[in-house]
Amino acid sequence: MNLFVILALGLCVFYLWTVLFLLRGLWALPASGRPKGYTYSVVIAAHNEERTIENCLRHVLAQSLPADRFEVILAADRCSDATVEIASRFGRAGKDLSILEIPDVPPGYAPKKHALTHAISRARHEIIVMTDADCTVPPAWLETFDRNFDLGVGLVQGITTYEHPGAMHPLLYGLQAVDFLSHGIVSAAAIGAGFPLNSNANNLAFRKKVFDEVGGYESVRGLVSGDDDLLLQKVGRHAPWKLRFMTDPAGAVTTLPTPSVEGIIEQRKRWGSKTVHYNGPQVAVLSGIFAFYVVMVTSFVAGLGHPPFFVPFGIMLAVKLSGEALLMIPGTRIFRQEHLRRYLIPASLLQLPMVVIAVLGGVFGRFTWKGRLSSRTVSSPRQPN
Repeated sequence: MNLFVILALGLCVFYLWTVLFLLRGLWALPASGRPKGYTYSVVIAAHNEERTIENCLRHVLAQSLPADRFEVILAADRCSDATVEIASRFGRAGKDLSILEIPDVPPGYAPKKHALTHAISRARHEIIVMTDADCTVPPAWLETFDRNFDLGVGLVQGITTYEHPGAMHPLLYGLQAVDFLSHGIVSAAAIGAGFPLNSNANNLAFRKKVFDEVGGYESVRGLVSGDDDLLLQKVGRHAPWKLRFMTDPAGAVTTLPTPSVEGIIEQRKRWGSKTVHYNGPQVAVLSGIFAFYVVMVTSFVAGLGHPPFFVPFGIMLAVKLSGEALLMIPGTRIFRQEHLRRYLIPASLLQLPMVVIAVLGGVFGRFTWKGRLSSRTVSSPRQPN
């Protein structure tokens, strides 16, 4: 029991140190600068997205940036629905939209990375901007990126938040919106601290030159997930290029939450599957946080049979809630998501089992994505993305 308490207290100290380190990074985030005049290639990978692709393309193509300064490339990854047909209407309307149909995937390549690689190779402009087919981008999206690509900046990550579908129960929306928001706030804080952890391809831009210099996705082509996080970390290691997080709300993207509890679990397992492929220092930090969660859950379960174990659980829970408040309260202000603060405590409690399930299930098990069962690495050309 004494050793367990010592372990719990040590992990509490590590957890608070990590929070304070990230908080320093959050306050260090710079504001947008002046327009730079770059040109942009927007890349969207889509696999059977007939329900959302029209809304996505309508907003992407309606940018305030002059039309001669950007193009849109849709990588239609093995689409068997009406995605290509719907997208073709925009091309016939005279929009600068190219549709790249990808009928199959070579052995050992994750389909999304294969689709993105082909689309990026076709890009005409100097900066690549990525979003997903279920996202809505604002009119000044590309203009806002243009104010953030200062000299020496190789990659810019932007804000993504969940929009609230009218039919979704407010509690289901609020709890997963807070969890999703926490990933974005950690991403922003870690970039600000010079220790890139995670990213989000819903709102991500990088210089095509930098993508080529780091070898694109070649070294991670067999990983089903991680086209965002792992690229971020590769660019972060590649001197002299710098990373930047774009906090300007004019560049914030919205996406749709997962409609079911089962879908949320499968999505988090997919996110957890890539963490073992992070850089060594990032794996070490995340392993410490994961150990904090595991020991907290273990102390709660042990306390059901032996109540003294509730003492370390209570201490760790207080540290977790306090640390998250330090980071999430200013984070919700930066992300303009103050309305989600009322869900912080219940979301924090649910996060305990969710993190353990997501990491163990994603790393050692399988998860459902795009209607197919996948593991974290591709084992055959038929493995779906």
